[in-house]
Amino acid sequence: MNSNLHNVAIIAGREISTRVRERSFVISTAVTMAAIVIGAVIWSYFAGRESTEEIGVVGGQPALAQVLERSGEAAGTDLRVTVLDDEAAARARIADGGLEAVVLVGPENRYTVLSQSRIDGSLDSVLRGGLARYQLATALERRGIAVADLPPPVVVDEQLEPEQDDLGQRISIALIGSVLLMMAIMTGGMMISVGVVEEKTSRIVEILLSSVRPLQLLWGKILGIGAIALGQVVLLGVTALIAGLATGLLTVTGTAVTMFAAVIAWFVLGYLFFAALYAAVGAMVSRQEELSGASSPLTFLTVGVLYAGMFGIQALDSVWMQVLSWIPPFSAVLMPIRIATGDTDPLQVVGTFAVMIAVCAAAIWVSSRIYRHSVLRTGSRTSWSEVAGMLVGRS
Repeated sequence: MNSNLHNVAIIAGREISTRVRERSFVISTAVTMAAIVIGAVIWSYFAGRESTEEIGVVGGQPALAQVLERSGEAAGTDLRVTVLDDEAAARARIADGGLEAVVLVGPENRYTVLSQSRIDGSLDSVLRGGLARYQLATALERRGIAVADLPPPVVVDEQLEPEQDDLGQRISIALIGSVLLMMAIMTGGMMISVGVVEEKTSRIVEILLSSVRPLQLLWGKILGIGAIALGQVVLLGVTALIAGLATGLLTVTGTAVTMFAAVIAWFVLGYLFFAALYAAVGAMVSRQEELSGASSPLTFLTVGVLYAGMFGIQALDSVWMQVLSWIPPFSAVLMPIRIATGDTDPLQVVGTFAVMIAVCAAAIWVSSRIYRHSVLRTGSRTSWSEVAGMLVGRS
């Protein structure tokens, strides 16, 4: 057993030392890191620019709308205020998305801020500041009261659909992590299949197999390239986290780290699934020219998984998305997103993780059978009928 692990470690170390010194790998990693940092800076710049917010007011004096608009102007926000007749009209305008929030003026310095979900922090500050100025202005107008004697306004937040804390941040981390996961899988998978074909065509594999077993060579290659892919994802992920925290796009370190850990856990399973299949494809062909056509189903599957995550986020509560999140390898992308949105429970997380582990084990078993019987074969491509025979033990 120790000898097996030693041989696997040697092969993995060989893959790592060879790949990390490749100029294309270093340049692509550096360019991606730079793109992440530049993208975070640009995103934060546009996110911090003056925005237009539309709110409503029910009750109070006509001067309230003017005070709120001036409060927004002082804070760098273009605030447009609409005076509404009653609370029913306010709720209707919020429900159809016409207004971001409505201020309901009540008795005794009490105001209710009505919104569909939690309003932006900057808008909340503008409203509170504007209401304080309005209270001060009306009090000074009606009677001579010193500013120090004014009680602070009581503002009550009422949300028709309460939103979870830091939901947007968690979804962003899950989506970015999923994109990095698919990039790493496609890059790492092709590294494995290309490496297998190169070793076959150059007959290096014959020399290697004189010292190690086929499965030791397979596992060394998968683990070595997997370590590189995982290291690249972690490096890019840490770069994104630091850039997000530095630019203010991310504000809660614990949230970021938790979601990043979830993405990494699913990355490991997703990588093992695709890496095993890419290795099998590389073993089945005999020339580099055949590799593109042979690996195209895996490429389509990878793109399909990525699209499922990017577009499925709009309907995660649909039956289709809930079913698809149980089907590997789609679960590797969909489950981190569902965890981020809270659209799942611990039982589903554990269940889908167990299913993914079982499917990964099956993919590794299939790949090992194909690799062991095909890696030394040259001259002709292994047919699917021959693969079927390998799997049922006829060859």
